[in-house]
Amino acid sequence: MSENMKQAVEFLYGIPKFTKKHSLAHTQHFMELLGNPGNRCKVIHVAGSNGKGSVCCFLYHMLLSEGKTAGLFTSPHLIDVRERFQLNGDLCGEDQFLSAYARVKKTAEELERKGLGYPTFFEFIFAMGMVIFEEAGVEYIVLETGLGGRLDATNSVAHPVLCIITSISLEHTEILGDTIAQIAGEKAGIIKTGVPVVFDANESEAAAVIADRARELHSPCTALEKKMYRMLEFKNNFIDFSLSTAYDKETRWTIPGAADYQVENAALAILAMRILQQQYPSAFSGDSFEQQLHSGMKAAFWPGRMQEIAPEIYFDGAHNTSGIGMFTEAVKRLTAADSYRPLLLFSMVKEKDYSTSIDMLTSDIVWDEMAVTTIPNERGISFEKLQKLFEYKLKEQAMEQTSDDISEKTVNPKTGCRSDAKHPIIGFADYREALRVMKNKKKPGQKLFCTGSLYFIGALMEAWKENCDD
Repeated sequence: MSENMKQAVEFLYGIPKFTKKHSLAHTQHFMELLGNPGNRCKVIHVAGSNGKGSVCCFLYHMLLSEGKTAGLFTSPHLIDVRERFQLNGDLCGEDQFLSAYARVKKTAEELERKGLGYPTFFEFIFAMGMVIFEEAGVEYIVLETGLGGRLDATNSVAHPVLCIITSISLEHTEILGDTIAQIAGEKAGIIKTGVPVVFDANESEAAAVIADRARELHSPCTALEKKMYRMLEFKNNFIDFSLSTAYDKETRWTIPGAADYQVENAALAILAMRILQQQYPSAFSGDSFEQQLHSGMKAAFWPGRMQEIAPEIYFDGAHNTSGIGMFTEAVKRLTAADSYRPLLLFSMVKEKDYSTSIDMLTSDIVWDEMAVTTIPNERGISFEKLQKLFEYKLKEQAMEQTSDDISEKTVNPKTGCRSDAKHPIIGFADYREALRVMKNKKKPGQKLFCTGSLYFIGALMEAWKENCDD
């Protein structure tokens, strides 16, 4: 990384210290001062609680496979901030990054001089992304919301060509509302009048809210239901699944990765591409359309989502309780035939429901050993707090078992851990040390799963790249 890049990134990370959350009108004015970059592009806007990054990734790669020029804006990044601005199959270049940074910074200073307040970190990088994509002349922009939808900075895009809403679960309740219906309403805030909507309909309460909003705005609405897709086979880090919609009759698809929850995200992305083809038939016509969609799907690797970083070592950014639920289901499938129980390394950020997540991790799976650590971020939870909570949850669960269960899985009265776990919860102040120790503890044939916030997965991936890739 060049010195100019280092200085720019350092400045970006410092933005939260001298600004505050703004209204959507603030972002709209900011973008107007920039000349509304990206307005000439076809924007696909994606919101949701879980899977929106993966859906964006699938869409992006299918567009590229179709020969389209495309930009992908997602968050957060795992290692390199340029991961947020992907361009025609690669990260944006440093020159492109710095050019956009300079243009946006100049406009941000103008906004501040007007007394309107300096943009937030997310407003700034969103603006940078739109500038990068405009200056590159891409035809399509796949745009992931940051938080919510209705008031998100990305919702300043007035005329997307397609809106997509992924699965909805309870998240950021202090901001988005404390019911599924309220959160769905915030996500549905990205829907624009007359713009087609594709959404995950597996949560009935959320689906009703989204469908109602689409009707209000006369937006054509297409729902993905559970009965439309099913997993067929997992082999060699690829998953085969079938899809049945108005456009597909038990068609077979292949996606990379080990996470069966990605089937739902992939199905939603395919359905969205079908709707896009209807909108622009001349742009997506031809005998190769189906073949290119399949090729794009196979190429759509999304780092940090049940990624097998090395044989039998998995990194998965299960950043909320819904994600933890999908994580545990995937772990059970991946370890069903194993001789050894798996190992766990976990950490999370303060604003997530880490207590429920720990309850799910300890009740759904019997781990051989569990370890916790602290994320190198001001939002991280101390390993001591996580360690105590794990021990409390295990002790509480053991007390709830019947006497027959307890006779089979006795509890260590000192630690509260079940005897089948063999060891108490291990705590590490340094996440790099935690990864090194757990990696060395892993026996041949045993799997190690590292999960929690995406910030944690990013830190682990960087540590792996620097020290553990041997």
